Amino acid sequence: MFRPPSPGFPLVFAIFRAFRCAIRAAAIESPVPSPGLSIPVRFNPLRACIMSRFPLLRTFVLALLAFASAGVISAAVPPAANAAIINRVVAQVNDEIVTLYELELEARTYLVQQGRSVQVLEDPERRDEVLREVLDDLVDRLLIKQAAGIVGEGVSDEEVDEWIRALRQQQGLDEQQFRQMVAQYGIDFEIYREVVRDNLLRMRMVSLSGRSATVADSEIDSVYRRRHGSSGKERFIRVRHILVEVDGEGEAAEEAARQRASELRAMVEQGADFTQVAREHSEGPGKDQGGMLGEFRRGQLESTFEQAAFAMEPGQLSEPVRTPFGYHIIEVVESEERVAQAAAEQRARIRAELQEQAMNRQIEAFLQTLRAQAYVDIRY
Repeated sequence: MFRPPSPGFPLVFAIFRAFRCAIRAAAIESPVPSPGLSIPVRFNPLRACIMSRFPLLRTFVLALLAFASAGVISAAVPPAANAAIINRVVAQVNDEIVTLYELELEARTYLVQQGRSVQVLEDPERRDEVLREVLDDLVDRLLIKQAAGIVGEGVSDEEVDEWIRALRQQQGLDEQQFRQMVAQYGIDFEIYREVVRDNLLRMRMVSLSGRSATVADSEIDSVYRRRHGSSGKERFIRVRHILVEVDGEGEAAEEAARQRASELRAMVEQGADFTQVAREHSEGPGKDQGGMLGEFRRGQLESTFEQAAFAMEPGQLSEPVRTPFGYHIIEVVESEERVAQAAAEQRARIRAELQEQAMNRQIEAFLQTLRAQAYVDIRY
């Protein structure tokens, strides 16, 4: 029986794991693309992979209240100067602008979604790194929405409700339970609805552009054999971790984070309790649960993390493993071989995973096309 991950587990692995199913289904069930989509304006988005970053959405009133309560903007700045700072334009995307104030609101939501502390914004170097990443995402979404507006495309409230209902049913949750699941990550449910809307619109625009994301049966066969061989079983692991984020860019920052991870690993090796070390020193989601992430089969974790974890036996402690989140010290707590799902069901799941990957590649290609036609002025 699948046990849901702890509330601290990052969205990219948890809530978003549920949303991935909708992405996959949409990729499979989307209508036959038209021969092409002509967008007679200049566009330029960023690199974007809908499964690797949880998109951010604007909900001005709610975000304004959260932002004010966090005290992100210093009260020491005189009101006039403060207004000038927060209204400074940090990007222009065709005829639309993004202000520093909007960017900082988005950054707070981004950090919550990633399971990271908003205190990062108080460190000048890390603040700039986060804001640049969030600005990329803002530009991306503006370009998609502008392109959709040109051709009169949109995603209705009814379509959003339908997808969320499908997600709930797939997770075996009623509406109240699903809302609580989202709330555990500090995300307002209306923001989550807009996340769904944004991603559905993104996929629809890719489909209309004439791009397809097909998967050959031979690819499915290859993955199936690699995962299950002839035994008909699959492995489940229960895993926990300690995460050290990379503070800044460059070799020095990388080495400092790697060294810190090695030091924490040594503490555990020398007898310190893993749970306690994670609670006191881990910088990632799950720290309050002693680093526990939950139970997983192959295909459910970030690829590098998964490769390392499934190569381990219970009780083993990994060397520092680098992922986009930082350096992880991984421990497999339990491992169990179980009878795999029926072959047809397994193949359908593999097809959906490969379809998702293909869709991500097509999204990136579509965004590259928009980028080449865009007027984007980044001023941050």
